[in-house]
Amino acid sequence: MAVDAITKAPPGRRVAGTMLRPPRRVRRVGARRELVAAGFFLLPFIALLALFQYFAIGLMIRNSFYTYSLLNPAEGKFSGLTNYRVMIHDPVAIQSIEVTLLFALGIVATQVPLGLALAIFLNIRRRGVQLLRSVVFLPVVTSVVVVTTMWTFIYAPSDGLANSLLHFVHLPSLLWATSDHEALPAMILMTLWEEVGFSMMLFLAGLQSIPVEFEEAAAVDGANPWQRFWRVTLPLLNRTTVLVVVVSTIFAIQAFAQAYIMTQGGPDYSTQFLVYNIYTEAFDLGDPGYASAISVVMLVIVLIITTAQMRALRGRLQE
Repeated sequence: MAVDAITKAPPGRRVAGTMLRPPRRVRRVGARRELVAAGFFLLPFIALLALFQYFAIGLMIRNSFYTYSLLNPAEGKFSGLTNYRVMIHDPVAIQSIEVTLLFALGIVATQVPLGLALAIFLNIRRRGVQLLRSVVFLPVVTSVVVVTTMWTFIYAPSDGLANSLLHFVHLPSLLWATSDHEALPAMILMTLWEEVGFSMMLFLAGLQSIPVEFEEAAAVDGANPWQRFWRVTLPLLNRTTVLVVVVSTIFAIQAFAQAYIMTQGGPDYSTQFLVYNIYTEAFDLGDPGYASAISVVMLVIVLIITTAQMRALRGRLQE
């Protein structure tokens, strides 16, 4: 009777304490159906990714070897590495790379530690902390156009809020976005105010995922708060720190609206970001082939920097 019950039981049912595994053919059919279902749901995303990401990158690389006009793209001529040779001797392109790297360095060097400090400060359970988190995160979900326009009025040399605050504490006024020495730091300050909430939320999620038992064990062993942070909390934030640094770097290198709205790349090309230079070459000067070459160089720069950051941070934080 027991043998008949086992043989007649459906696959996967438990009979008299024995778990019957379905035949291998049934498992293969089930796995195949799951694979087909997953592919069906992923197909729209894969199609959009292939069309607007990989196809666009391939087209950009192809266009970087051609010289043509937006008005007559069909009359484009293959020019080989001419666009890249021109870029090497173009002082505006070289300066745009330098400005972008300085901007990214300033953003990462200030945003990462400040975001971590805010996350630690707001990682408490008290009344009103949710409101403070929302206030810090609010600029992140605000349009960059709105933020840049608002800070344009704040940086106004004559009656802006920034100089009014300086006058209030008896400090001399600054030219802010109208000075070639102060424009880039002013943009770093504005971008920091806008994006630090994003880093704060990532670090906050990382802090809340750390088990409390680790710090309690360190405290029992006699570690002070600084030692617990440096030896326990920070190493456990390894992946979060890598993510924040890489994402902040990519966002900084892709900056565009700040220069387009506030300074138009000036004064004296001091805020000529790479993306703004690409826009100027393609649409203002009508040379999309050259703009594509600059875009390829920017893509290579992003890949090199982010790869180096991931390897360096992972090695340093795992020691």
